Amino acid sequence: MKRLLLTASAIVLIASQAQATVFGIVYQNDPTSGDASIVPSSTLPHANFSSSSINYQTNDSNGTSLATFLNNPTFSNMTNGFDATMPANNSFLELTGSILLQSGDNTFVVGHDDGVVLSLAGYGQVINAPGPTSESFSPVTVTNSGAAQSVAFDLKYAECCGGPADLVFQVNGVAVSGVPEPSTWAMMLLGFAGLGFAGYRSSRKRSLVG
Repeated sequence: MKRLLLTASAIVLIASQAQATVFGIVYQNDPTSGDASIVPSSTLPHANFSSSSINYQTNDSNGTSLATFLNNPTFSNMTNGFDATMPANNSFLELTGSILLQSGDNTFVVGHDDGVVLSLAGYGQVINAPGPTSESFSPVTVTNSGAAQSVAFDLKYAECCGGPADLVFQVNGVAVSGVPEPSTWAMMLLGFAGLGFAGYRSSRKRSLVG
C-alpha cells in the first residue's frame, strides 16, 4: 500500500509540473486610465507573449520596464513601435488559457492594482473590478455542478497611474498556469489504471493465500 501511495504521489507531481501555456497580448500607451473593461485599439503599440504563470508584481510601474514586469517573456508580432523596455505604466493585458475546475466549489482570487475583468467559458463574467484601485483582492466562488473539467478563461488587466502594479491569479490556492497537457493526462490515466490493477492483484493474492 505504501508503494501504491508513493506512486500515486509521483503521478500527481508530474501532472502538476507539466502545464499548458498562458497566452497574452499587451498594449502600450493605453489612454483608458486603467479601465480594464475597454480593450485598446490595435493602432496602439502591442505584442504577443506567453507566460508560465500569472504572477506579475512591481513596486514602481514608472521605473520598471514592461518586460521586467511580465517576468521577461519572449515577445512576438510586435507592431506599431512596441518597445518592451518602456515602463509598465499605462499598459493593458489580455490573458487567455484554461484552468481545471474541480467538481463543486472553486475559490478564485485575483490580486490586482489596477483594474481587472475575468470571464470563464460557460460562466460569463465572474469578476468585474475594471477601475483604478490600490492593491486589492477580488475573491469569488465558482461552483462546478458536474465532473472536473477544463474551462477557458479571459483575464483583462489595466495598469495606470504609476506606483505599484500587481496581477496575481490563483484558483483553489494555486497560481494559474494552465492545465496539464494532453500527454500528461494520458500519463495520469495510465498511472492510475496501473495502480488499480496492482491493487486488484494484491487483494486477489491475499484472498488466495487466506
